[in-house]
Amino acid sequence: MKKIISPLVLVILLVWSWQVVHTESAIGFETHSGVQLKLAELIGNTLQAKKPEAENLQIVKIWTAPLSENKIQAVFSYKFTEKTEDTETAEKMIQGEAVLYREPTEDPTIDKWVLQSVRTQLESMSFNEGSVVLPESQATVVTPEATAPVEEPKK
Repeated sequence: MKKIISPLVLVILLVWSWQVVHTESAIGFETHSGVQLKLAELIGNTLQAKKPEAENLQIVKIWTAPLSENKIQAVFSYKFTEKTEDTETAEKMIQGEAVLYREPTEDPTIDKWVLQSVRTQLESMSFNEGSVVLPESQATVVTPEATAPVEEPKK
């Protein structure tokens, strides 16, 4: 009896796994790719409008996943170089996520995805050049190249 049940269970599991792997998703690969491209374009345009002095925009990661048949979650991170006070530059990295939903259209062959929410979660800044901050009695900021030993006044 075991010789008959074991192969039967194996065949049932193989058929089930074949069905799972070959089931077509409600949201196709092309849709994910298109949403990622449009989101990257939107990030670039928004950054240019809000921070025109920003340079070297680099999209580090954009990843999309379906939440339901009509919703997609997009996780993204990007970085850019920004000038701070004087001639210093800093690299800023921003991570976030967006939720998009499919809006019904008259033409069923066209998918229209609308941003429902965008949220940035993590923002980090790394300075390309260091600064030395001295005590209040010597309240000047000195760049590392011009740093010399400083003697403390004797009290």
